[in-house]
Amino acid sequence: MHAVVCVKQVPEQNSVKITPDKKVDASGINPIINLFDEYAIEEALQWAEKSNGQVTVISLGSDDATDSLKKALAMGANEAVLISDAALADVGAQGAAKVVAAAIKKLGNVDIVFCGKQSTDDETGQFGPALARFLGWPQLTYVFKVHELTASSIVVDRALEDTLETVESSLPVVVTAVKDLNEPRYPSLLKIRKVSKQPIPTWGLSDVGLSVGDLGGTIKISDRVPPPPRPSGEMISGDVQTQVKALVQKLVESQVL
Repeated sequence: MHAVVCVKQVPEQNSVKITPDKKVDASGINPIINLFDEYAIEEALQWAEKSNGQVTVISLGSDDATDSLKKALAMGANEAVLISDAALADVGAQGAAKVVAAAIKKLGNVDIVFCGKQSTDDETGQFGPALARFLGWPQLTYVFKVHELTASSIVVDRALEDTLETVESSLPVVVTAVKDLNEPRYPSLLKIRKVSKQPIPTWGLSDVGLSVGDLGGTIKISDRVPPPPRPSGEMISGDVQTQVKALVQKLVESQVL
């Protein structure tokens, strides 16, 4: 089995600054692997270990994204590829999915693609479904548990709003992971040091057979403002009975109850 995991590097915190030209300034904030992508990596690794398979991680971004790719390698992935091109600076989720789909086709012999259900920076949730569309593969979104994965089929539980849905699909397939699909492993210091100087192959648009005209346009931001600060909280004093009574009263006054 050859599994590909799509990884996005995001700011560890959402307390970013907005520049005068409406760009996001995340300077000084530690970059990390997108939360949901870590579950995708772990799931791919577990099934690859069971089937003596291979895991390749792909990221689209700047050269800084190699840090996240190296962490994935330290977790146990076999190969990593960075897609980096100046033309992709303002690409949207649809365009990114098209580029990554082309990269997956270039790799060839891929049986399954894992990615997070959404990224914690833009949170559109569009990438996984768009990737499946450009690959022409079925998609299994919001996957909470993988029951079975063979050379030809997969059985999963999908975590919907009010129920779990068990679905079977043929391979190849695109799977998007939700939180608690598994428990992502921590790479050892030995493995981190081992991959720290490992070169990461970098592909541009031309390397995956695409040009700027194939991207379908870029995202144009008309305005962007940070969320308002949260109001300060209020401590309710007294014994438990008094606190509960006061809390209920305030909830009623706020029309929450």
